Amino acid sequence: MTEQIRKLFWTNIELLEITDKAILCFREQKLAEALEFMPQVSEKMRYVIDGIISDKEYFELVSTESLTEMLEGILEAGHHMDYVLLADLLELQLSTLLCNVQELIMKKEDFPAFSEEVYQEQCERMAVLLQKEGGKEAVEKLFSEPLNPQQLMEEGYRVEFASCGLMTAAVGTKEGPVYLHTNYKVSREAFLLAKSWLEKGKKTYLVHGFGLGYHVAELLCQAKDAVVEVYESNGKILKLACAFAPIAGILANERLRLVYDPTGMVWEGRTGKLSPEEKRCIHVPSMRADLRETYMAEEKKESKEEADA
Repeated sequence: MTEQIRKLFWTNIELLEITDKAILCFREQKLAEALEFMPQVSEKMRYVIDGIISDKEYFELVSTESLTEMLEGILEAGHHMDYVLLADLLELQLSTLLCNVQELIMKKEDFPAFSEEVYQEQCERMAVLLQKEGGKEAVEKLFSEPLNPQQLMEEGYRVEFASCGLMTAAVGTKEGPVYLHTNYKVSREAFLLAKSWLEKGKKTYLVHGFGLGYHVAELLCQAKDAVVEVYESNGKILKLACAFAPIAGILANERLRLVYDPTGMVWEGRTGKLSPEEKRCIHVPSMRADLRETYMAEEKKESKEEADA
């Protein structure tokens, strides 16, 4: 993969995220918020379109004429302040194009989903953050064990690219696999979830479930002055986040508190009685994934009983 294609790929991820936020704000008629995103959309959109046009052989399925028409249409709708049409063009044309480009790149390239260097760096940052909140021995044990993809697959875990180019993950449960994040637009889902949690006057958000960190990053972004406490009971999910998600930024955020809580007792104790300035938030896929450990324990018990019999 050339450096130009790599940069285009990651720019597309950023552009999809900003574009979806603008679209959703336009749909809710929050025009001031939507228009704050548009300069970034315009800048990154021009970069992406220029990159596609300059490498016609690589992006052979994308018409230069259609790209030019799309760009002109978006600029004209913005100029005439037709924000209904602008949202339509961003969603139906630009967003669709970006997902198609991402899938084309992922199909053509041997895209490295895992980097040992990034994994080790993010593990170190996460370990420091977790140890600040207690459970030092459990944290040290968690990160002293190497990541074993084959073992994780055998245990029902899997990771894969979503259409936007970011990773999603699934955890095997008794009822079948549970996805922690969408296979489509990960950032859009995170934006909507964090927005649904947002509540005026709250200074601390207590979140059950870290997942791959997307909803946590978005909540930190939207609740600009609040502390976000995240409780995760599954250490393997934390390690998957370090391996496959760009979480270095949120791990460095001073408003993030991350707690490794294997038994769930810390969460129960912390959320038993909340102050008026605190809010409890549940990442439902993570809660369902928590059932996995119970399921695995039950299976082992049943297997042992059958062997003893």
